[in-house]
Amino acid sequence: MWNIQDQILTASSKLEIEVNILTLEEREEIKNSIMFKFLEDNQLRKFPLFDKIKDYVGVEIADSWMWISDFINENTEVLFFKPDDEREYYRLNNGENLVSIIGELFNVEFYVTNPCADYLLGYNHSQCLIATGTASVWLENHQEYKKRYN
Repeated sequence: MWNIQDQILTASSKLEIEVNILTLEEREEIKNSIMFKFLEDNQLRKFPLFDKIKDYVGVEIADSWMWISDFINENTEVLFFKPDDEREYYRLNNGENLVSIIGELFNVEFYVTNPCADYLLGYNHSQCLIATGTASVWLENHQEYKKRYN
């Protein structure tokens, strides 16, 4: 099994991108917000989250994870994974940096939200990008999404 934290820290050093690991309290606050806002039966403790999200928009296009930078821009973001893969949550202060870090990782299921958990984005090994909360309208109106599904 690969070590995601090592990959993230190596990538952040290589790309000169600041990455911060959230405290346990910060992590729990985000988990709880996601659970109550977006998941069926408050099932945050059960992964993959893809199976638990109440209302989402999704697209199955290779490398659609790169579109995330169009949505998050230069905002502070939180990156996290299935707990079996990586338990820590990572804060990045720029959306483009987040996409750069993800580009350095092995193909792994990941999730992105902001510190207020206004949305949840996810990408899995099946190359499916999902969006809920404020991100669902963005994805539904993304040019590539429209090209594929309209």
